[in-house]
Amino acid sequence: MDNVNKFLTLFSDFDLVVKEKEKTTPKKAQVISRATASYAKADLKKELKRLTQEYKRAQKSYKHNKISRQELFDFEWRLFELQEEIRRIEEDDLI
Repeated sequence: MDNVNKFLTLFSDFDLVVKEKEKTTPKKAQVISRATASYAKADLKKELKRLTQEYKRAQKSYKHNKISRQELFDFEWRLFELQEEIRRIEEDDLI
């Protein structure tokens, strides 16, 4: 209890103002999120295309022993993550 009293003494000059959060309608929120999702999906698909080309170059480099297996795996993992993100956005659009 002593710590509580110290806290209250230190911060006694401050007023605590609580504001109520504005309520948004679910339909409005869905429209905004769908528009945002379509832009995000388009950007992710562009990034996927670029990363796929980069991955193909990395495969060639790996065959010529210019990069390690771990570096190639990192490219594969980034591709997988991007594909999963696109899949999640598409699933959310269907709901």
